[in-house]
Amino acid sequence: MKILEPQRETEVLAEADVVVVGGGPSGIGASLAAARTGARTILLDRFGSLGGLQTQGHNSIFSFVDPELHTGLVAEMLERLLEAGAAQKAEEMSPGLRAPLKAELMRSPYADRLPRRLMDTEVGWWGRWGYSFDPEYYKYLLDEMMTEAKVELLYHCMAVGAIREGELLKGVLVEGKEGRRAVLGKVIIDTTGTGDIVWKSGAPCSGDEGLPTGKSKGSQGGYLSTFYIGGVDQARFDAFRAAHRDDWRGMYGGAKVLAKAKAEGEHIVIDTMIATGSWDIHHTGKIWIMTLLHRVAEACWSTKDLTAGEIDMRRQAVAIHKALKQNVEGFENSYIDRFTQVALWGNQHRLIGDHVLTYGEMREGKSFDDGVAIANMPPDLYEVAGRFAYDIMPHDVPYRSLVSREVKNLMAAGAILSAGAFATAGIRYCTPSICTGQAAGTAAAVAVRNRVTPKELAASLVQQELRRQGVRPSVREVPKEALEPYRFIRDARIVKRQRENQQITEEELARY
Repeated sequence: MKILEPQRETEVLAEADVVVVGGGPSGIGASLAAARTGARTILLDRFGSLGGLQTQGHNSIFSFVDPELHTGLVAEMLERLLEAGAAQKAEEMSPGLRAPLKAELMRSPYADRLPRRLMDTEVGWWGRWGYSFDPEYYKYLLDEMMTEAKVELLYHCMAVGAIREGELLKGVLVEGKEGRRAVLGKVIIDTTGTGDIVWKSGAPCSGDEGLPTGKSKGSQGGYLSTFYIGGVDQARFDAFRAAHRDDWRGMYGGAKVLAKAKAEGEHIVIDTMIATGSWDIHHTGKIWIMTLLHRVAEACWSTKDLTAGEIDMRRQAVAIHKALKQNVEGFENSYIDRFTQVALWGNQHRLIGDHVLTYGEMREGKSFDDGVAIANMPPDLYEVAGRFAYDIMPHDVPYRSLVSREVKNLMAAGAILSAGAFATAGIRYCTPSICTGQAAGTAAAVAVRNRVTPKELAASLVQQELRRQGVRPSVREVPKEALEPYRFIRDARIVKRQRENQQITEEELARY
């Protein structure tokens, strides 16, 4: 059934050179870069604070940071968090947590052949998994950084549509307390994490086709979420893990606990979980639990499925907490501290640009003439393909993957840039998202300055401006010795997690 809406005039709420839609990691990078490069910039977000999955989604970590690859905003944010005592310092972590892969390699048959940089440093893959930080302080810090850069923030502002005229977007339609309004801009950057503006503008996008290959071909995937348990006696939990290493080995554990609960009829979906206090940098007895999973019946953008997913994942969390409380020492007086406000989508709408980045190009460590950001996060495809492996090299993200193939002033960054379904599983992480966001925001501002659309802009001008910001736009500009540890680890074929029955072949993975 359909209804006919009456024709209406919509008031303009705000207007700027660059409009960034979504305040997650890529939106943070895009808006700060655009404003600092001289563009009048508006950042819209549906919540009352920034951070996206880093704050509302409990993913408060910068993963696999390498100072040879991640300069610019990533380095600045980490420096400010560390100075404020709001991020975990390396010396506060045990050596096993600080550099687990390095420790493993030093005990392996490869020990006498390890590259010098791998031996001398603890960064990237062979260092800490990431920098955990205080998400509440991070919200405050981001407000301050946006104010300093003169970014106009519009919170509690839900983008619901695009204003398109031919090959250009004039702006976006938003809903807020005032009702429906328009926000106009010369360049629109979609950093929603789910491709809302790309899709609603009618621009070419991927995602509707579902997974491209394997047993789940055509599947729309689902959602992934986490939660916090408070009131845990960390010392007793650590001792329990040490006494039950057969069930709590490495990052994932608790298989026996979950299997017992499932056999007793509890609503348990997962087989193993991550249960760590590493995210609790203030040591208050909070344990971060991952993973809650919900498969969808229709599509990730179905309101009914979104609702069902949220309800189902909270049911899973309660069941997991009950199992831990009854079976694991240290959880006796615990409670569920926080659910997330947003879940990670397993399959989202993504921009289609003049280039679609693939897993194969990531494995190659491919550089491009129009490279504008460097990424080093291996795609985490355990839930989709049954594997997580250190099998890529640091690689470029080309400018052509940030600009719509059809809509000349529409850009995207982070999880929804122009990439294949498997490649995006690495690109979507927080660190590369901030880097691609910084590239997109810089390009938008340079385009406005030169009175051209991003589609017409020469990538060399973007690269030039990024270098001025202290950013290396391409792996071509990274010293060879800085890349050797990655090459060594890749060639050693280190697979951290793999099901006995991997669902998708290596050749199929490389194509997308």
